[in-house]
Amino acid sequence: MEEYQKILRDRYGCFELDKLDKMLLDGMCEIPSEHGFEEEVLAWLKKHPDADLQEVAIYVSSFLEPLEIVDDDELDEDCED
Repeated sequence: MEEYQKILRDRYGCFELDKLDKMLLDGMCEIPSEHGFEEEVLAWLKKHPDADLQEVAIYVSSFLEPLEIVDDDELDEDCED
């Protein structure tokens, strides 16, 4: 387990989380290592010890490409090329 994952689990895993927040916590534990920005998240967590889970999610999502919603017809055209 990475250090940032331990911090996340220690900070937020001890609370009674609803299903959505548990999924959010699981994602916040996995996404940084999958995309290679775990050191940045670790530094941010250490700098923001009072951040809530939603604030962590906002920070982590700032590293990700925005979701692009396209029309189904555009998807079909991309598959044909």
